[in-house]
Amino acid sequence: MIDITRKTIPLTEEELALVDRARVAGTPQHAAMVRLAGEDVSRSEAATLHALVKFALTALGEEIAMHDYEQLAAARDADDEEYERSMRRRSRDR
Repeated sequence: MIDITRKTIPLTEEELALVDRARVAGTPQHAAMVRLAGEDVSRSEAATLHALVKFALTALGEEIAMHDYEQLAAARDADDEEYERSMRRRSRDR
């Protein structure tokens, strides 16, 4: 069984308004939520907030992966490129 904990988070009036719009069918926010979640997650305010947190955590993970990839690409040197060329030649010659 998944352990679930409820947290209290501060939200501005603007953020609350966006959450409300995400729960109303026909709004761009609702349509985007359905596209991202693959289903309607607006059955309750808590479900909508949970989906938004999941989207944010996914975006955070993607940002971390992109940053790590950029660092790896920046660290490549001539030896790495020569090794890859050599491996491509070797596989082509088989």
